[in-house]
Amino acid sequence: MSSLKEILRLVLTTSWSNRQIGRVVGRSYNTVARYRHLVRIHSLTWSDLAERPLDELDALFNRVTHRTEEKQHPDWAWVHEQMQHRGMTRTLLWEEYRRACPEHALAYSQFSHYYRAYLRKLHPVMRQHHAPGERVFVDFSGRRPTYIKPETGERVDVELFIGVLGYSNYVFALACPSQQVPQWIKAHVQMFEAFGGSPQVIVPDNLRSAVTRAGRDPIIHRTYQEMASHYDSVVLPARARRPKDKAKVEGSVLIVQRWVLLRLRHRTFFSLTELNQAIAELVAELNRRPFKKMEGSRLERFEASESAALRPLPEQPYEHGDWTASQTVPADYHVRLDKHWYSVPFTYIGCAVEGRLSADAVEIYCSGVRIASHRRGAADGTTTDPGHLPKHHAMYAARTPEHFARWAESIGPATAAFVQKQFERPHPGLGLPCCDRLQALTRKHGAAELESAVQRALDIRSPSEKTVRALLSSGRHHASGDVVEEAATALPAHRNIRGSAYFASAKEVSA
Repeated sequence: MSSLKEILRLVLTTSWSNRQIGRVVGRSYNTVARYRHLVRIHSLTWSDLAERPLDELDALFNRVTHRTEEKQHPDWAWVHEQMQHRGMTRTLLWEEYRRACPEHALAYSQFSHYYRAYLRKLHPVMRQHHAPGERVFVDFSGRRPTYIKPETGERVDVELFIGVLGYSNYVFALACPSQQVPQWIKAHVQMFEAFGGSPQVIVPDNLRSAVTRAGRDPIIHRTYQEMASHYDSVVLPARARRPKDKAKVEGSVLIVQRWVLLRLRHRTFFSLTELNQAIAELVAELNRRPFKKMEGSRLERFEASESAALRPLPEQPYEHGDWTASQTVPADYHVRLDKHWYSVPFTYIGCAVEGRLSADAVEIYCSGVRIASHRRGAADGTTTDPGHLPKHHAMYAARTPEHFARWAESIGPATAAFVQKQFERPHPGLGLPCCDRLQALTRKHGAAELESAVQRALDIRSPSEKTVRALLSSGRHHASGDVVEEAATALPAHRNIRGSAYFASAKEVSA
């Protein structure tokens, strides 16, 4: 299922045949033909399929098939030896082979097919022809350049990355600190920038940075495959222990060793940058040197035919990122990547996700679709996107003094002053419940009523939620200050009320 999306991309965006696509992705051309047929009858385009999850594509294009019975193949070397007898036919050999175990024997058509395939492998040499812009061959040199650390005087051995275009033999070389995946990817990015474009096919060796598992059906390193797709290219590794599959780069490695490394053997460099500057100068000279058996030079063939045939570079160069193992989103909808917690939309709780870590960013994918992206955080921290929270979590997370201050300013100056007083405490968080209840009063009585009641509470120097609630319930916040004072001083007549005259006479007697 992992190669399905790549097959669909090549079917819908290139003019390659089914066999060519099958060789690139390691699948039968019949499988490619079936996908092409389904795309045609459903009138699908790449824009329809590019963002769909892999499991949805698999359900759309594949069906459950039954395992076919494995057949027993004969010793093809013995078959070929017997075919050298005069008058021998394949039919006779097939009947002898089938007589031993008919139920597990190949049919005659399959017998002939596999024998012809065996014959094709017997040819020791095949001349390769490459169209302009079709292929680039990449490898590391066996000989390594060096530079000296000026601080310690230590000699540092580095790797020499070499790439050569198939048609023009145009060479690129770069010294790298190691053969690790980040350096391998960075060398490709700089090579494409030096070429001014990208080829259709990248042909590497079976090193670990390029191929996770070598063999008849190699597994390409995920980051390497992602980089190739970014540049609209595909990776087609050379067969293991078959150096003639990449004879272009094998020959170019020897040429670079002789015309670059050996000419630098008497020079001393004190940084990798200084070393690469010298290598670039000698490689440019090598590309300008005339061919011995062809007209022109590598540079002339590149500029005349291959440069224009390369595919244009994307707007942004590829940024290396490391993929993490799959993990299930827990109930708090945060996943741990490189000792830091990052949020994903809460709707993905219980789903399997993967993380991609670049130098400055973190991307989280589910079924091949990006569901979250964050700036990379420090260890033992948490990064939460407010858009990933459920509604009730978002409302609770918004309970901050700043949030309530902005809300109070939208109500009025009295409410803003009232809310500010709630947070003038040794622990400002203690004012949050009061502000919650104040918002509830706004929903019940309205903003204008709340502003009036809060203003009255401030006037009588009682900035508490209980006072505001009492004022709103009784309606006394509508009375002016003078009326309230008169109501407070106008006491009812009663025989037990002695009045001011009584206290005046008592004061004279005591005097």
